[in-house]
Amino acid sequence: MKKFVPYLALCLLVQGCVGAGVLIKHTEAVRDPVVPDIACPALYPRDISETTNALVYSSAWLEAHWGKPASVTHAGAGDLDEIWTYRFRPIWEGIMPVVVTPIPLALPIGREKVRFVLRGGSVISAMQSRRQTVGGAVGLGLGPCGGAFGAFSLEGLFE
Repeated sequence: MKKFVPYLALCLLVQGCVGAGVLIKHTEAVRDPVVPDIACPALYPRDISETTNALVYSSAWLEAHWGKPASVTHAGAGDLDEIWTYRFRPIWEGIMPVVVTPIPLALPIGREKVRFVLRGGSVISAMQSRRQTVGGAVGLGLGPCGGAFGAFSLEGLFE
């Protein structure tokens, strides 16, 4: 057993990677969204082939499944559109140098949000703001299955 200790220490010292990433806020609009049954900041557009049997999300359905929104505003003075805003976890923005391990240097600048636009009591579109990690690293890793060397993406690392 004592013979393996130097090899384990060597493996820990040799492993590592170098790179950089950026933690940012990503906002996108989703027309005719598919809304999950529970509140979460992950929406996607409805498949065009499903439009004939599509569920129409009403304000009553949204309130029953997602709860009361954090805020309700109107798009304009004469406009009947309502904007329902739901807030989630903080979005950390900053840089992330990678030297052996990722080191996030970021501040909580905003929050993940989903804004639904309702017209006549039905959801017609949504705007979602989520955190996103972009960047990459190159490195060497040794493990029980052998070693690996190469480049990898940091996308989705802290999501």
